[in-house]
Amino acid sequence: MISILPWSLIVIALVVLLWTAVRARRGYIPSHRPLPAFDGLPVELGHSAESGAPILFTLGSGAVGSDRTLTSIAALETLDGVADAAVAYGTPTIVAVGDPTILPLAEDIFLRAWSRRGTPERYNPATVQFIGVQPAVYAAGVADLLLHERVHGHVLIGSMDEEAALVTHAAEGKGMSQSVAADRLPALGALYPADARLAAGEELYAGPARVAARPRYITSLRVQDVLRLLIVLLILLKVLGLW
Repeated sequence: MISILPWSLIVIALVVLLWTAVRARRGYIPSHRPLPAFDGLPVELGHSAESGAPILFTLGSGAVGSDRTLTSIAALETLDGVADAAVAYGTPTIVAVGDPTILPLAEDIFLRAWSRRGTPERYNPATVQFIGVQPAVYAAGVADLLLHERVHGHVLIGSMDEEAALVTHAAEGKGMSQSVAADRLPALGALYPADARLAAGEELYAGPARVAARPRYITSLRVQDVLRLLIVLLILLKVLGLW
């Protein structure tokens, strides 16, 4: 029975994926549990536009092509979900990356956002900044930006470890609002005490669905929720000796 369990979960995931995709195409938008780390981003973009101070997005140092690829892709897709709103609001934005493979992808997100509005010439290459490859150097560089630049708010979403505490501590010192999302235990342990809206573990991958509300993201999030529920039930049955 254990050997067929992975295949059963795959079949269930495909069925839920197709069912949710069909309903999404018919205009049905399923409800989701609240995720404060992402739900407040549209409001923060508006406040940033009013203040004239940028929001700093910290995307971590996970290289695309490594074991941290999915985390970085989720961070980039979340950034893509807010890029159009940031451009529409005229919100100044700074994106700090810690790996060369993320740099061109983040640049392309904002270049395409400006192009969709018909003004690609307004794209500012300084929007995306490469800080450094070494995690500690990267975290120290982002902390320096937060301390010495006029920044309205901070969003950390991506692959980081204990060094994430350097970044959130700097934001706390300036009294700015911040949202953080991480999926690695060392980072979560460092981020948990921070005064920030926290998305933990697999919640990081819900970012694109929460900020962009595109059908493919919403469908993926619904499948994640169903599989999570099934796995929790299986664990409970195993603990109770019922399976």
